[in-house]
Parts: sequence; structure tokens; C-alpha cells
Amino acid sequence: MIHIVIVDDEADTHLLYKLKFKKLFAQLGELNLVSFLNARDCLTYLDKSEHPTVDIILSDINMPEMDGFELLKRVRSGHPDIPVYMVSAYESPEYRTKADTLGALRFLSKPVDFHLLGDLLAKDLQIAG
Repeated sequence: MIHIVIVDDEADTHLLYKLKFKKLFAQLGELNLVSFLNARDCLTYLDKSEHPTVDIILSDINMPEMDGFELLKRVRSGHPDIPVYMVSAYESPEYRTKADTLGALRFLSKPVDFHLLGDLLAKDLQIAG
């Protein structure tokens, strides 16, 4: 079972991931998809010992209260083995560089290309497609 955590302050984005991943993981295997509207709730979830092992986090960057970069810093600090993809509607070299510097595995631009995302997840999670 693949356990993916989505962090994005737009509820519509969660529905889109759910619909696209349902189709994608019908081919790749079982999926446990958990989503949060803010970074703090995600961190609280990660700090609970009773959740299954998280395979990957996909996080938006621009969110209120705590942005995706701060979330990435905290995940790297407290959960260094969890890979993180940063996702942003703002395509800029500065964002890419900052994401790389902070330890993101991937940087994706919105709207997300779900074919590309599926290929990247299959590669990074070593899923036979």
C-alpha cells in the first residue's frame, strides 16, 4: 500500500488529486491518500505514531499561516526519510532553488501534469507500472 499525504489550502485540489490518483493507482497498486488544508495539521499527523508509514508528501507552497517551505523544513528536521514534492502555481527559478536547497525531491508546477506525476511517483517509490 502506498501512503501519500497531500497538503494544499484549496479543497478543490484535494478532490482533483483523489480523482486522478484513483485512476492512476488502479494501475499502480493500493493507495492510502490523506489530505490536509494546512501545514500544521499535516505536522500533527506526522508526529502521531499510529499512522502508517508515509511514502511521500505533496505540498503546495503558498498557504496561509505556514507555507510549504516551512513545512518542508520541519519535515526534513523531524521526518528526514519522507520524500517531499513541492507544488506551486508560481513557476520561478527562486522557488525551484529554494525547494532544492531545503531538500525537496521534486518541484512541480500547477496545473499538475498527472501523467508526469504518475511516472515520477512510480520511479521515486519504485512501483512497477
